[in-house]
Amino acid sequence: MSAQRLSVADTVECGTMTETRRASLLVVLAHPDDELFHGGVLAHLSERGVRVTLVCATDGEAGRAHPSVGAVDDLGALRVEELKTSCARLGIEAPVLLRFHDSARNERKRHHDPHALANVDMLDVEATLRGIIAELRPHVIMTFEPHGGYYHPDHVAIQRAATAAFFSSGVLGMDAPERLFYATMLRETFRTFAEASRGRGILDGLEPDVFASAPEMVAVSFDASKYMEQKLACLMAHRSAFGVTPDTMNDAAPMLNAFRPVLEREVFLLGGARGPVPRWPMSDFFDGLKTAEIAATFAA
Repeated sequence: MSAQRLSVADTVECGTMTETRRASLLVVLAHPDDELFHGGVLAHLSERGVRVTLVCATDGEAGRAHPSVGAVDDLGALRVEELKTSCARLGIEAPVLLRFHDSARNERKRHHDPHALANVDMLDVEATLRGIIAELRPHVIMTFEPHGGYYHPDHVAIQRAATAAFFSSGVLGMDAPERLFYATMLRETFRTFAEASRGRGILDGLEPDVFASAPEMVAVSFDASKYMEQKLACLMAHRSAFGVTPDTMNDAAPMLNAFRPVLEREVFLLGGARGPVPRWPMSDFFDGLKTAEIAATFAA
């Protein structure tokens, strides 16, 4: 092994060499602004020295620009720049862009676009992610829960591919990711959010018992209330999606109140692991991982 790869330490356990290196988290999402809901834990882990890399599968070009931004010639390009600003405000690395096409949803779904993420062969998307995993060697991967949060076809597609890549990357041995987490909502939070956002077309008609999770299923729960200022700064970075600026914060209060229950408490399911977990629920994504160098554990 090179001196660089053993820059921290290595130990021998059960006859195998275990390398200890800087903790690394790979976040795999579908569109610019998806990171907003998980931004608290991303910012916090970055503060603790974790390398946080966000993979965004599409440019989000199939969305509708908020009227406040006026006419937009290239919505995808604008949303990518907004995502870069959001990542900078969270203190994480610039996003890795996969540049699949945004599939849209419901009556606007792009059924005939072969490059729309929902239409691309999942094995091709998985292979792309596996290449990123081999390059970055993340200890942990985080993506959507199996329903994609609210059944957006791009969310479901990238969730399937990320899950498959986690398992197939086991052939990387010591360099394989050790844990897979799924971002979710608690049932009561889902119900509150659905009621507050009724008519916005996000959660309308979705059953909480299907699309949300029972408390007993939650592996990691993070109190993001201390990071609300950063998360609101990220929301404002995505002006083309939400139309919120420092000057319109008062006008946006009803929308922000609808989002608040989701923004303040971030919860995650355990989707896979290559070894035992030390406790349930876990204190954080890296709880007990002897291969990951990370600062002191945060309080949930």
